[in-house]
Amino acid sequence: MPEVAAEPTFWGTVWAKLRAAGHWAAIHLAAPGVALIVIIVAVLLVSMGFKELQIGGLLGRLFGKKEPEHKAIDVANSVDPDRVDKDGKLIQPGTPDSKGQTQVVVVPIKDPGLFSNPDTVTFTPPGKTDPIEVQLPDGVKARDVDKVVVVQPGKFVVTVKDNSGVPASKVDDLLAKYGS
Repeated sequence: MPEVAAEPTFWGTVWAKLRAAGHWAAIHLAAPGVALIVIIVAVLLVSMGFKELQIGGLLGRLFGKKEPEHKAIDVANSVDPDRVDKDGKLIQPGTPDSKGQTQVVVVPIKDPGLFSNPDTVTFTPPGKTDPIEVQLPDGVKARDVDKVVVVQPGKFVVTVKDNSGVPASKVDDLLAKYGS
């Protein structure tokens, strides 16, 4: 015989309503106050010289923004269903096909933090546990880096973001200086 759920008591109902009201107050009343304090502290730190400060993610989490379902790296590492070998099995990233073409395995660059060295970027190659630190060319900062391509062990190509503060003339000068 199925059990009958017990009706909530008066105090149980009152407690549930108080918890719901507290949750609403935390999101709608306390979060804007905390966000204002975070913004004031960020403005003070930037005015003191901390130019690498980014608080957007913190504010998003404070107001309950959810993480995206699919990240760009997950999409980049997904295998096209038409990329199959002669036996009909999917060819995984990092494995060459019959023409010698290899889908690159994509790994994230470690986001620069408040106390990170702005002249280097760090990433961990696939299958490795030790991160690699890449020294950036003169004039390029970690916040400007879009991607790093490992050409061969010890040789890297660094690409800056389109909205980077590095002007095109500076990139041309750097290419002329370091190019062959």
